[in-house]
Amino acid sequence: MVTHIATTMTTITVIITSTKMESLAHLRLLQLLSPVLPVGTFSYSQGLEWAVHAQWVSDESEFHQWLVEWIDGPMAQQELPLLIRLYQSSQADKKDEFAHWSQLLLASRDTQELRKEETDRANAYLRVLRGLSGDDENLPVASLKLTPLASIAWASSNWKIPLGSLLLAYGHNWLENSVTNGVKLIPLGQTVGQQLIHSVSPNLIEAIRHSESVLDDDIGFSMPSVSMASSAHETQYSRLYRS
Repeated sequence: MVTHIATTMTTITVIITSTKMESLAHLRLLQLLSPVLPVGTFSYSQGLEWAVHAQWVSDESEFHQWLVEWIDGPMAQQELPLLIRLYQSSQADKKDEFAHWSQLLLASRDTQELRKEETDRANAYLRVLRGLSGDDENLPVASLKLTPLASIAWASSNWKIPLGSLLLAYGHNWLENSVTNGVKLIPLGQTVGQQLIHSVSPNLIEAIRHSESVLDDDIGFSMPSVSMASSAHETQYSRLYRS
């Protein structure tokens, strides 16, 4: 009887400890991707502001299609696969690989505006990580300056955040920010924004599943319309979002 109680108490202790560790990891993930974090994600429209201005996207239906094309294309074929590789190379402490994928991600930004967004947000995340860690000794600073995904992956790996949770949270964070932009720019009501998030979430789940099977040589996706919109946005007369 005493042995049984001791075994039960040990099991309970392990479960409680595990739950605390998992809960802390999830809290760290929420902190890392929170819109409250001063990394400027909300300041960029990724071509949407010009697309609305040019009436490429003018209502709920067209915005829904814009979101689906982003998720099924760049998100599934480029962003998430690269986030996976950054996470795994950080976890394995393969600094050369981590640098390679960071450089590739920045190289995929094919307009001046998109590259500036990438490096601005990367440096904002780096400032946050420096503030949390207290020193640069263990930070791969050169890589973290290139893309915010490097910081997100590095922090998630070091904070013991599961990869699956990271992919889901990152995808939802991107979707939420994108819908917020569309609600402001088109404009649309908040209820419509919630309906859009609800309706395209299955696409996001499928994009995550697909991203896990993308081979190294197949990473990448081109959206000429977004590149055109981003280039035109640099000289747009009136703008809400940075360029």
